Amino acid sequence: MKAIVQSAVAVLVAFTALFGLAYVGVTSANNSDLEPLSAIERYIVNETIYPDGKVIEINEFTKIVKSQLVVDSASSADLPFNSTTASLEVLEAYTITPQGKKIPVQASAIRTVEDDNSQGATFFSDQKHKIIVFPNVTPGSKTYYKTKLTTFKPLLPGYFYTKFNFAPYVENQGFEYTLTYPEDLKLYIDTKGISGGDEEVIGNGNKRIQFTYKNLKFAPKEQLEVGLDDYAPHIYISTFPSQAAFAKAYEGRIKDMVRVTPQVQKLADEITKGIKPIKNEDSKDPKVAEKEFKQQQARAIYNWVSRNIRYVAIYLDDGSITPHDANSIIDNRYGDCKDHNALLISLLSAKGISASSALINSGTSYTVPKYPIIGPFNHVITYIPAWDLYLDSTAEMAPYGSLPDDEIDKPTLVTALGVIKRTPKPNKDLNKTVTGISMTIQKDGAIKGSAHTGYFGSAEIAARYKYEGVGTTMSEKMVSNQLAKFRHTGEGKLKTTSVYDLDKPLETDSQFTLDAMSNFPGPGAMTVPVGLAPGELASIANDRPPEKFTRPYRCATRMVSEGYVIEFPKNVKVTRIPSPVKYDKAGIRYNSDYYLKDNDVTVVRLLTVQRSGAVCKPEELQKWKDFYQVFIKDMRGQIFYE
Repeated sequence: MKAIVQSAVAVLVAFTALFGLAYVGVTSANNSDLEPLSAIERYIVNETIYPDGKVIEINEFTKIVKSQLVVDSASSADLPFNSTTASLEVLEAYTITPQGKKIPVQASAIRTVEDDNSQGATFFSDQKHKIIVFPNVTPGSKTYYKTKLTTFKPLLPGYFYTKFNFAPYVENQGFEYTLTYPEDLKLYIDTKGISGGDEEVIGNGNKRIQFTYKNLKFAPKEQLEVGLDDYAPHIYISTFPSQAAFAKAYEGRIKDMVRVTPQVQKLADEITKGIKPIKNEDSKDPKVAEKEFKQQQARAIYNWVSRNIRYVAIYLDDGSITPHDANSIIDNRYGDCKDHNALLISLLSAKGISASSALINSGTSYTVPKYPIIGPFNHVITYIPAWDLYLDSTAEMAPYGSLPDDEIDKPTLVTALGVIKRTPKPNKDLNKTVTGISMTIQKDGAIKGSAHTGYFGSAEIAARYKYEGVGTTMSEKMVSNQLAKFRHTGEGKLKTTSVYDLDKPLETDSQFTLDAMSNFPGPGAMTVPVGLAPGELASIANDRPPEKFTRPYRCATRMVSEGYVIEFPKNVKVTRIPSPVKYDKAGIRYNSDYYLKDNDVTVVRLLTVQRSGAVCKPEELQKWKDFYQVFIKDMRGQIFYE
């Protein structure tokens, strides 16, 4: 009956979208003596559910400011709420100086503002924010506020949920949660690492339940760690007994939005009009032919929605979970993930292809709570049961049947079926880059070269986004950034096949001239240049693994193949090349070979990493560290000449 409960700490964690350990830098995960910059001294939540469904939540929050580094951020509190379903009042707010003096927040320093619309016309919301600006905040100060959140409209009829996750990298000296609710209201509760939880009858037809939590041992955040939902202490409470029950309620809410209207049928027919049934030849099983025909129709519909429905997030009223109707989406040509999914379902249905919504987390969570609390689901994609196939048309660069890397090996709630399923496991062949590079070294050491790369799977999706600006005024900047990334100076040109044509594989070509990387005519030595190629292996080599992980982390499954032909000038002689390397342990295989013929050096490198899933256990880090020591030495190997 309210929005997802958010920790008032507002710990905003920017998880970089990475492929995995291939892009890990140095971390301080082993520095257990580090001190936090701030801490929660006291966080008290009293929540009451009334018989009419109204919910009132009183929050008291005291924060300790320990460092000058966070004075600016700690000097204000940002408290979001949905203005259509709830109201928020600030009852009291003040700063406590290091000397113990209370300085009240002036009424003029408490403002209600609209949701940040910095994304322009791509984001609309009726979420508002109470902004509290605290006076005279210095290291050693404390900030305090007390608020009242009144939720008067449930997200779904009869649905109450609350969610607290407790991050180990937040010092919490005392959290207390009390929930008062009608005796006849059945609650489903799941907790981890939390004290309390006994129900108490308090009279007047009400019950009460209380929980407490402390975290006095600060543990720094680790790179690539999975989301808090997957491992952290938590309190989850729901009035729905199962994810299947939520799925049923969700389907009831959206059924009218995905109807096949005459407008939907007309558009589906137009999109697929050029696709003809496959003739039943003797060698073709009729069922296979029918499937191929339907697949072609589904592909055409998916491509049309991906290219023609602009992504615009509209979270108004119950828009956080309910899509607009298919007709309005067609008329407006925009919508968010729910709208994309709703239109896909209706268009596919118009051609006799059954599909379902599939709720998923598009962030860093890989588990599903026992009881429905909305999170960690924050995205919806489309599932076709007949082919066990997932589609995400909001990922406009994803070819039909492909999913972005952050949606691989994720649990989904397939709402039409009321079941939890999972997106495909990672496969090295579905995250692959293959690059060929040819370089000619001039007498003065300058290098002229060209490169060609093919991309497959999630690597292709990422590359389509990366190269979207090729052929525009952005191209020059892309070239300079790519060269600078590998400490090259020079110039070049990039071109690609169409990043928007999802039916054709993405390929890139480049031509470049690099300034001399070492002294010529010699004697001297040089590592293998990257040039204007993607440089996937060089990127991996530039990121040293952390010393230690203590929590599950996101890890990569991928394949990178790179081949180089380097022609040296006639006025020098290549005297030595690196030795070949072969490594094959724990699902990590790496081969590099070096050949010298007629003063030309050929280098072939192949890395394949196949994980059992998208998440690795902390102890698996050592396997990558063992490989990295072998790999980095090979990548630093030099070609000697005189």
